[in-house]
Amino acid sequence: MNKRLSWVTILGMAPIFAFSAVATVAQPSPISSTINITCNTDNSSTPTVIATFPAQGSAKNLTIISFLPQYFSPEDAVQNCQNTAQTLQGLYKTGRANYLTNDKLKAQPVVCAVQRRGVGCNHYSAQVLFALNAKVNSSQALYEMLGRDFKQSQPPDSRTVSRIYVDIKSKPWWQKLF
Repeated sequence: MNKRLSWVTILGMAPIFAFSAVATVAQPSPISSTINITCNTDNSSTPTVIATFPAQGSAKNLTIISFLPQYFSPEDAVQNCQNTAQTLQGLYKTGRANYLTNDKLKAQPVVCAVQRRGVGCNHYSAQVLFALNAKVNSSQALYEMLGRDFKQSQPPDSRTVSRIYVDIKSKPWWQKLF
């Protein structure tokens, strides 16, 4: 009778263990649940998208992208900054913001968020963040607008690079904050 009771107990507990394992795996990553992306529009500075992380009792800020005056009017810079911050926050919460990239859509240079390298801004999963003036080299503009923790060591070569991918999800840059 004891063997039968133990098998019934084990089989009865299996769904509970399975549910616990699924619940543990389904937890959002610490970065996506603690990151707060906002637009800083202090009057004395360029509108800037900032990622804020709670770290050891205080908040740490990391500049993602600044809306430089050579690319935007003051009004457009604020509007694009606010829209970009709101969109990136939503994408982070759902785990869909991995890279920033540049592209052309209908002859208009744009910057968008994509899930993986090789995907352009016209992909169904891409989210366009903002458009640039038609005469602007979007690779160069994106590079210049990025915060220093996101820049590659060398700027893209405008003669050979039509699209860059900036990793905004991986661990190395946000580990610097802690």
